Amino acid sequence: MKPKIDLKPYIIAGIISLLVGTFVFILFFLILKWAALDGVGFATIILFSLAGFMWVTREGFFDIFAYGFRQLGSSIFSKKPNEYNDYGTYKEYKFEIRKKRAKYYISIAIVGCLFLIATIVLFIIYRL
Repeated sequence: MKPKIDLKPYIIAGIISLLVGTFVFILFFLILKWAALDGVGFATIILFSLAGFMWVTREGFFDIFAYGFRQLGSSIFSKKPNEYNDYGTYKEYKFEIRKKRAKYYISIAIVGCLFLIATIVLFIIYRL
């Protein structure tokens, strides 16, 4: 039997990303007095960039840097040795933690797709 997926974190992340996208649109369209297409386009770019960065981070791209700084900090500031003696153990530990967490970047990418659709619609309207 498959475990149930808790949709609450995805909905919260979707609402927050929708608010961020709307804020970016309002910032560019109403405050800076740019065109609506520019505001929606920048919101789309920011949301897709955020989702991409979160995906890359979740896949472990920056784990080697975190491991290095952790080793450096424990060797300089701590009297006890680090609990991870090699990078492989650290990476497995982080992978197990990430498996249990929600994939927020999916919600952000979906909201980014909504803003992309709005960008395409506004582009078509401006071209007519």
